Amino acid sequence: MLRNFRACDPAVKLHHTGIVVADLESYGQRYAEVLGSVACTPVIHDPIQKVYVQFWKDPVGALIELIAPASEDSPVWRDSQRGGGLNHLCYETENIDRQVELALTQGGMLTREVSPAVAFGGRRIAFVYFLEVGLIEFVESEFVGAGSVAKPT
Repeated sequence: MLRNFRACDPAVKLHHTGIVVADLESYGQRYAEVLGSVACTPVIHDPIQKVYVQFWKDPVGALIELIAPASEDSPVWRDSQRGGGLNHLCYETENIDRQVELALTQGGMLTREVSPAVAFGGRRIAFVYFLEVGLIEFVESEFVGAGSVAKPT
């Protein structure tokens, strides 16, 4: 039974949906053919997360992040070998430390320490897992972070 809780600050907003794929190029092409999506960043290597990512936007502006493992010890390696699919929902927050604290008080489990992400120009991210909901990523709002190296357009 689901608990009645709110693990997000009311100010958070959906940023993107993360999808694990085996190959960024072929899956990106398929998203373009089927959904009319266009790449809005180059392929980005994130050595901290051990992944390659690329952001795509559909015709109405919804953002997806295609994620491929960079090595066999990547957190998404096993999922990519099983066909990939939905990995996480990402929410943008003005205060990531407060957001993580709130999520933990509501039963979330931090999967790794809050860390900077190359794909977000050094803005910090956190992954929190909820049994009832799955994996949620939080990313700092743009004005909080260190830059916008790969800001999706």
